[in-house]
Amino acid sequence: MEPKKPRILVCPLDWGLGHATRCIPVIRALAGAGAVPVIASDGRQLTLLRTEFPDAEYVELPGYRVRYSAKVPAALFLLLSVPRLLHAVFREHRKLKKLVRELNIDAVISDNRYGLWHRRIPSALITHQLNIIPPPLLRVFAPLLRQATRFFIRRFDECWVPDFPGTPNLSGKLSHGSNIPANTRYIGLLSRFSGMSTGNDTAKEYDILVLVSGPEPQRSIFENLLKEQLPLQRNRCLLLSGTPENQEIRAIKPGLDAAGHLPAGQLEALLRNGPLVIARSGYSTLMDLAFTGNRAILVPTPGQTEQEYLAGFLDNQGFFTTCRQSDLNLSIAVEKAMMRPGLNLKHANGMLTKTIKDFIAKR
Repeated sequence: MEPKKPRILVCPLDWGLGHATRCIPVIRALAGAGAVPVIASDGRQLTLLRTEFPDAEYVELPGYRVRYSAKVPAALFLLLSVPRLLHAVFREHRKLKKLVRELNIDAVISDNRYGLWHRRIPSALITHQLNIIPPPLLRVFAPLLRQATRFFIRRFDECWVPDFPGTPNLSGKLSHGSNIPANTRYIGLLSRFSGMSTGNDTAKEYDILVLVSGPEPQRSIFENLLKEQLPLQRNRCLLLSGTPENQEIRAIKPGLDAAGHLPAGQLEALLRNGPLVIARSGYSTLMDLAFTGNRAILVPTPGQTEQEYLAGFLDNQGFFTTCRQSDLNLSIAVEKAMMRPGLNLKHANGMLTKTIKDFIAKR
């Protein structure tokens, strides 16, 4: 009789599609280690993962459902949202206890969902924000935010940082420096791309590939701004709007094609053909860019200090160019971006594989 395969619950945050895409290599590694991934999510994150893993087991688990205001500054909006977010954290913790019983779960992997730890089975938190940078208006609360973050991180058996422990690294001071939590483990970059694709001579090639992502209404604002400025001269452009319900590429005007989302293999093939990328500076997007080596223009989501820091960090090191959404002029930005080399931090070091095997052994 074969031993029972461990059932591992994988739970991405619903704050943009990036948390779902960076769970793709985790799910692959679990399956490769002989475990049964059970994917818990909802909304567009669930739709995306169903596309990548149509035969996997799924369960609905509501997320935090953050939606920025188009009028209220992001810092103030997040401050006003704290009570609701804390309620969501404690609500999902109660929900997890029920799911573990009903689905015979042996361990939990949570991507930035701070309530998904369990006292009786191993739990791991994936985050690159050990040191959260508050908005300028809230810097006075930085010590309190740090304590709160550490409080929740300590509830997990392990804290997995998708980066490298030394230099070079991708996250800078967000996940490096002094006073790192004792349960921290660096696991290397988590890219949805397998590295098997080297480009596709039969696929349509693009000069510019746009990746729109993030919570509303900024996702739509960014998309509409880009549609106004694209295409540029004779460049062939593809815009992916971050809506995984629609995967058909269609022409929306001369020189500009669009789709909601593409499966990882298809998107990797397009990127391997070398287009310039225009994207938010979300961490999952940056991990994909570090894997493929494309040049890029980074446009942080207004008010998201993490994205603003990462864009500035990588611009200052000379890898990418960045500009604010309110100042976006693609003609100028493209010229600057083509003078930057991009970034390639891909390492075949087996850090994720070993982490997964060690974690499964804890159950």
